[in-house]
This record gives sequence, C-alpha cells and structure tokens, in this order.
Amino acid sequence: MSRNDINQWQTDLLARVDSLIATLQQQPALTVESVDDKRPDQRPSVAKRAKYHYVKAAECYQDTPFRAAKHFRRAAMLGHSKSMRFLGQMYQTGEHLPQSDFHAFAWILLASKAGDSQASDMLDALKQRLTTVLIIAAARLAAERFEQMCDID
Repeated sequence: MSRNDINQWQTDLLARVDSLIATLQQQPALTVESVDDKRPDQRPSVAKRAKYHYVKAAECYQDTPFRAAKHFRRAAMLGHSKSMRFLGQMYQTGEHLPQSDFHAFAWILLASKAGDSQASDMLDALKQRLTTVLIIAAARLAAERFEQMCDID
C-alpha cells in the first residue's frame, strides 16, 4: 500500500466518521434510566421486605417449618435481628434444619451485634460447646454474611 493509498483510506474513514456523527446529532437524545432511578418510591424498603419475610416465616412455621427457615434467612439477610436469632436457634436445636452449633453461633452472633438482647445469653451457652478454632471460624462466617447483607438492596 502506497502512502497516497493510506492517505486516501484515512480521508475516507474520517468522512464516514463525520457522516455518522452528523446522523447521530439529528437523532433525538436517548436517555438511560436505571430501575432505581425510575421508581424508587414503588420499591418496598429493605425494612418492609425484612418484615414481610419475618411475618411469612411466623405464618408457615407450624405447617412448613423448612419453608419458615427460608423466610427467616431472607429476613435475616435483610438485617432483621430477631430472624437471625430464630434461624440460629433452629440450627442449634436441629429443629427442621441440620443441627449445627457452628452455624447457630454465626447467626446468633450477628443477632447479638444487631442489637438482639436475648442473643448474648445464647452465645455464652454456645461458646461452651465449640472449640476456639470453630468459634473463630464461625465469627469469620458471620463477618462474611454481614458483608453479603451490606450488598443487598
């Protein structure tokens, strides 16, 4: 390719770019809206969604306790401290969930940090049943859960 060919190619390319710019300028302006910008008042608040799941858990606890545990977890992930404690209790007792003092400690620790006063006493009892290594690992799991909670909107 000669220098004249390259110059001609660049000139043609610039002419096409100018033509595209002119075409775009004639189009009406496009606006991009995010879902949150569009209807912030129509989306339920995090607190309302947490309360919804807590109430659903309470409603279905007698008939379908496993489903109730799912609702408790959803409410807990939205920051509902009582749901964190109830979920921890379900793990602790093995009631309708696999028995796991490790998972119970993680959820009850979060409930305690979120201000649930009854959770602190439960933590003391759980500490007696876990090794130091498991307590540290459960606290780490609780910290990871907290990070996940912060990402939920």
